Amino acid sequence: MFKLIFRTISLSTFLLILIIGLALWKGGDPFRKAGEIVTDAGKTITRFGDFVDDVKRGGKKVQKTYDQLKETISENDLNPAKKN
Repeated sequence: MFKLIFRTISLSTFLLILIIGLALWKGGDPFRKAGEIVTDAGKTITRFGDFVDDVKRGGKKVQKTYDQLKETISENDLNPAKKN
């Protein structure tokens, strides 16, 4: 069990040193790519948040339409002979 833990920690440390070494050797290019990915994700999250805000603003319209549909359906269920 201790061998497994030791090997896992050793491998993680080795990979971390290797990644940092390669990033410095290539002039930080991998970090720039990671930064671009994070920036794109942030823009996507912002657009999604704006979409949710628009949905929340239009929520009253949706609720009103839902209530009208619910009322129409319940009227048709109560009076099945009186269909449109």
